[in-house]
Amino acid sequence: MDTKGLIGGKVHYAWVVMAAFGLTMSGTLGTLTVLAGSFFYPVREDIGCDLSTLTLYMTIMTIVLALALPVVGELLTKVKLQFILTAAAIIEIFSLVCMSFFTEPWMWYVIGAISGLGLAVTSTVTITPTMGNWFHKRIGLAIGMVWAIQSAYDAIVSPMINLVILEFGWRTGYLCLAGLSAVLVLPCTIFLIRYRPEDKGMLPYGYDEKIALARESNQRSLSGVPSKVAFRSLPFYLCVGVVMLCQLTSCMNQVFPTYAEVVGLGLVAGGLMVSAASICDIFFNPIAGMTSDRFSPTRSMVLWTLITMVSFVILYLGSSSVTLSCIGAGINDAMYAICGVGYSTFALSLFGMRDFEKIFSRMVSIGSLIASLGVPLMMWIYEATGVFQNIFVFCFFVDIVIIGLVLLVNKMSKTLKWMQHSSDIRHA
Repeated sequence: MDTKGLIGGKVHYAWVVMAAFGLTMSGTLGTLTVLAGSFFYPVREDIGCDLSTLTLYMTIMTIVLALALPVVGELLTKVKLQFILTAAAIIEIFSLVCMSFFTEPWMWYVIGAISGLGLAVTSTVTITPTMGNWFHKRIGLAIGMVWAIQSAYDAIVSPMINLVILEFGWRTGYLCLAGLSAVLVLPCTIFLIRYRPEDKGMLPYGYDEKIALARESNQRSLSGVPSKVAFRSLPFYLCVGVVMLCQLTSCMNQVFPTYAEVVGLGLVAGGLMVSAASICDIFFNPIAGMTSDRFSPTRSMVLWTLITMVSFVILYLGSSSVTLSCIGAGINDAMYAICGVGYSTFALSLFGMRDFEKIFSRMVSIGSLIASLGVPLMMWIYEATGVFQNIFVFCFFVDIVIIGLVLLVNKMSKTLKWMQHSSDIRHA
């Protein structure tokens, strides 16, 4: 048995799981959410409907995702992760193929509900506890690297898929993404990803030898806030508010292609904006993880939200310039770093690993129900006011609220009590 988890005595298998998860997120979550924005305007022009009508499928998808998250949280400890990940991937790839044949908005609504089931599995609710199991050191960095890999994929594929759409049409674009997703995801979910190191007879990265011996003797226990206690606490619901608002304003990559068309920059410029954000995300997510590890998740959340606010100022002032729009889009990726790493490590620091799957899945589930209105809300703000830049003004003020909630949660979390399975109690 490989008790250390090393490959050839050099690389710990935890990093393999991390990389495989990054590829899995690329072909599923990244493809169906970030790259979806490239299709909104071409599809709308072809089938003839309002943007807010078409993008309602994103709301339906997110609602189903949100409702399914608590179920996923329960399944993680009961069903082998590779089984549910593979099933989810098949659902998401099937959804992409189906979309290439659609002709009416309601068809996207149906497939949005179906793909939402898959996305509930390939989400941060799965990533965070899995990385927590595999990494006992540098958890924030590991989570950040997963999202960095997805961002590298988005940066490379976004301009390519826009060229495919311009040259061959959006239907071919969907089929290309489906094929690419299958190649990237299925080998990872079937052969590489496992939920816990012990599933492969290994120990986590950074695991202390003394703790390892205790674990082998069944003496180790996970500490944290019991789920029943968490669900009755005010910090939990304030965290839900943080998740809700972060996700609500994290849909910019889906908005940028339409923004570029509306202000006259063109679809290619919109693809470049998505690429700029994705390139920044390659660096932002690991840096956000290291920031969280080094300075605390609370300080990291405030810092990265402030950076997001700066991006909205640049986007508001730079709508006539491709260069400024791309710079603003790149900096705006700070919010994706928050959604990928920030509030995951923030919640982990507040509630611990004891019942984290249940607590975090419920938190993201409730938050996502409201955040599902993100894309349609942004499109409605534009259609109601006639000025696309008003979307950026709205998001700027939402970020102010996020900072206030984070600071309030951090202060109130001092009242939470952590508990081990052995019934030892300490204050967080």
